[in-house]
Amino acid sequence: MKMVQFNSIKKSKRSSTQTIARKHLKLHLKRVRDREYARLRDMVPSIASKNKVSKVTVIEEAVKYIDELHRALIERLNSKGLQDGVINEANVKEFVHNMMPQTFFKKDESASCFEKQQKVPTFLLQRRGPKSL
Repeated sequence: MKMVQFNSIKKSKRSSTQTIARKHLKLHLKRVRDREYARLRDMVPSIASKNKVSKVTVIEEAVKYIDELHRALIERLNSKGLQDGVINEANVKEFVHNMMPQTFFKKDESASCFEKQQKVPTFLLQRRGPKSL
């Protein structure tokens, strides 16, 4: 008995337009991911001036920087005369979370809402050059 390979059937059913759209989507998502890593890298002083930093290093350094900020916050609050033990490393994350406005944690959906309103995703639209006057 001969086995049928379904992978070849699936590939043949995809049109070239679908394949191109899938490639564009992957490229678009990679650009977004790279841009967000670059934003995070720019926020961390120890690696902000470096051009080539691995994504793992960006995450590790960001975590270290956040821990440093937490320790600095604890020191500052304790130096202001708060009772010892009110703010410590165990509860500083909860304290910081409660101090931030609730809207801070809501994702900015302006870009995704714009994308949803489009009939064709913007990354598939042909880019036009600058308009001449």
